[in-house]
Amino acid sequence: MRRAAAALVMVGLAAAARPCRASGFLIYDLSGEAVGRGSAVSASVSEPAAVWFNPAALAFMGGASASAGGVLVTARSSFTPAAGGPATESDRGTFFLPTLFAAASPTSRLAVGMGVYTAFGIGVRWPDDWAGRESAIAASLQTLAFNPTVAFKLEHRLSVAAGFDAVRAAVDFTNGLPQLAGGQVRLGGGTWGYGFNLAALYRPFPERLHVALTYRSRVRLAFAGRADFSPTNPDFLPALPDQPGSATITLPDIVTLGVMLRPRADLTLELDVDDVRWSSYERVDITFATAPARVLQPDGHDSLTLRAGGDLRLTPGAVHLRAGLVYDQSAVPSEGLGPGLPDANRLDAAAGVGLAGRHWRADLGYMFVTFLPADATGGREGPAGTYRTTAHLLALTAGFSWL
Repeated sequence: MRRAAAALVMVGLAAAARPCRASGFLIYDLSGEAVGRGSAVSASVSEPAAVWFNPAALAFMGGASASAGGVLVTARSSFTPAAGGPATESDRGTFFLPTLFAAASPTSRLAVGMGVYTAFGIGVRWPDDWAGRESAIAASLQTLAFNPTVAFKLEHRLSVAAGFDAVRAAVDFTNGLPQLAGGQVRLGGGTWGYGFNLAALYRPFPERLHVALTYRSRVRLAFAGRADFSPTNPDFLPALPDQPGSATITLPDIVTLGVMLRPRADLTLELDVDDVRWSSYERVDITFATAPARVLQPDGHDSLTLRAGGDLRLTPGAVHLRAGLVYDQSAVPSEGLGPGLPDANRLDAAAGVGLAGRHWRADLGYMFVTFLPADATGGREGPAGTYRTTAHLLALTAGFSWL
């Protein structure tokens, strides 16, 4: 009887913990210049970070260049119960995401590039005894992508590119066990996943009007790790041993269309639309060594992100002022919303400044992210109530070029 109850506890944990859900935590903003422009850069990017934003642009850059930097992200969420009562706040999470990009043009038509960066990740921690503890106490997903790419200029107005993505990922989640057992369980694991990317850049009026199209494939992550159980009820200690566990998730496809207009030589305007195929999270498979497997239905849905940004180059051209606005749709329906990822529709405002010399550049960008209030129905993911989140991104990039 005790072992049957323990099995029910573990299955209940699998249903509630949803640790591999990963909906809506794409970190698209991977350079100081891009952050300052709301990352509306796919049709006008001219830095090594083109490896991420649009590798086809590498074919028009010439010479060799490299950049290094990072994005500092800080965020905090709160939860207000639907039935009333005081709000619960998560700890403020602060993360530094390093970036490294390099590009070179062996010939006038051919360019190669390499990027090392984090484009997906999340981290949140709630109080150990809060109302949603069985859904999530702490949730962390970290990724590091290695992205070699090659670009080819078909003619003076058109280039194409292709690349390979190798993604290292690690998860670490802590959930409260049901009241019957008490205590917590911590799930952790790591894996590699692989994908590819394609891109094109068409410049009908070079340096005046550009159109970009990029695609990044989904990446399947099959995590293998360990579940460490710490029940406070001693009756459950023999029945809940630490044991292997696994889960499979799929990072989404991303399609981006961008249009750049330069009405005058010192002013760049761009509008980008991202189609992020979060429907790749149709199901999550969670298995334990001694408990029944559980199949979850995350119900993530495809979402659009609209980005508008501008860059004003001041005389004599060494200083750039930038600004951007972003609207980002939530990828999580209200019936699936939970504390592991309190997603919502987002409004972002960005500003930045850049300095450039003959062979160097430095870019600083800041973005304020407001998550609109999101109501959870208290279904599969945890308690009913309203989540509110704010986040700040600060990015600094230093770049060098050799012509």
